[in-house]
Amino acid sequence: MSDSASPTASVSLSEPTDIPAVLSRAGIDYVTVHDQRLLAIYRTGIFNVVTEPESVSSAHTFQIECWEAPLPSRGDGRSEKELLEEFAAVFDDGEKS
Repeated sequence: MSDSASPTASVSLSEPTDIPAVLSRAGIDYVTVHDQRLLAIYRTGIFNVVTEPESVSSAHTFQIECWEAPLPSRGDGRSEKELLEEFAAVFDDGEKS
């Protein structure tokens, strides 16, 4: 599923953030894997979100990796990196609400 060329992003937030709550508000489906990891489905792509050592419900920093690119028909011609950046921007918006 994942390979060494998969784009990644580090996200740092100014206060503890409930990642599942932000994703729910944005209408993004996700599956909690364990307390420090979840998989999110954004535009048919699969994104791995890891918050170690913090919990996904109270994270200041986390890593996002594009595990599987969106289906070509759903990618709108954007690269994996562009979609990863768009997905990460959801958390910037979540901090403002």
